[in-house]
Amino acid sequence: MANKDLVLGGGQYLQPGQSAEEMSFVFSVLQPESDKPTLITTSFLPHAVALKPDQPTTMAVFEKKGPGACEIDLNSMSLTRTIETVPGRHFYGHGAYSSDARLLYCTESYLDDFKGVIAVRDADTHQLLGEFPTYGEEPHECQLIDDGKVMVVTNGGGRLDGDAPCVTYIDVQTEKLLDRVELTNERINTGHFALDGDGGLIVVSAPRAGLALTDNGGVSIKPAGQEMRTRTEPEEIVARMKGEALSVAIHEGSRVAAVAHPDGDMVTFWSMRDGSFIKAMDLPRPRGICLNTRDSGFYISYGSDTRLGLVDAQSLELDEDNLRINTFQSGSHVFNWIRDVERLGFDLQL
Repeated sequence: MANKDLVLGGGQYLQPGQSAEEMSFVFSVLQPESDKPTLITTSFLPHAVALKPDQPTTMAVFEKKGPGACEIDLNSMSLTRTIETVPGRHFYGHGAYSSDARLLYCTESYLDDFKGVIAVRDADTHQLLGEFPTYGEEPHECQLIDDGKVMVVTNGGGRLDGDAPCVTYIDVQTEKLLDRVELTNERINTGHFALDGDGGLIVVSAPRAGLALTDNGGVSIKPAGQEMRTRTEPEEIVARMKGEALSVAIHEGSRVAAVAHPDGDMVTFWSMRDGSFIKAMDLPRPRGICLNTRDSGFYISYGSDTRLGLVDAQSLELDEDNLRINTFQSGSHVFNWIRDVERLGFDLQL
């Protein structure tokens, strides 16, 4: 099983005769070698997942900007229970379990403005235990680093007259701000991010709230030990970054980051060593990106027929002979469960 993969992702679709208001939502579980995915019905579009470290077949799944969150069990391939937020707030798409699996952290924001918090819940009962600030507005993605001691959060910033978009590093125990990294383009938010092994940071962005959805998003890179800078070249590539830059993943061996641009119909590749542009690949509406277990390539979900393709990490070419179609993975992200579980320290000899 060590060389196999299990790719997870959210999706939405219309059944025959359904109107847009009757959209169906699923959590899709796909082994790329198989013909079709296993679908778990949900009441919302799953955005991101968090694996429980002591029991990684259990995961929390979150809606972006909505009341939906739930627990999914891969052993039974079922939704086991829902997770609720407090009145006046909604989930913002991401969460993370503490390294000892006792706590579940979630990004949540208030319905009437762009303020948000990291909500802290009991990992087993989901009871709300407390919350702490994100030191920015409109918090979205959160990841734990340094053995769970530090929380990294993207704060989108809301409208142009609001707080500056930033990435904050927060001491989980003291809840104090350790560092705050701002972008060099005030017209884009901080959406999703990835970190390399040396602490280099890449952030992918959509236009700020209130701007046209057709305005440019962007890619900002802070190589280890260097300054953060939003990329402005090549100009012809940056001009194609309409709307949001959505998903990002880093191949550690080559220090290459892949970024999906759905409205630009392309995937861009960047060097984490110096932030330079490497290549653009034309793909229709690419969305989720994750690495395969062999660490030899990027899985990318794309297209109206929800394809999953594998791009070689060295050649940066798509393997046209091993595409999967109708995966139902039309959401913002895809996740390789096998790879994530092995990174937690589990030896999967299946």
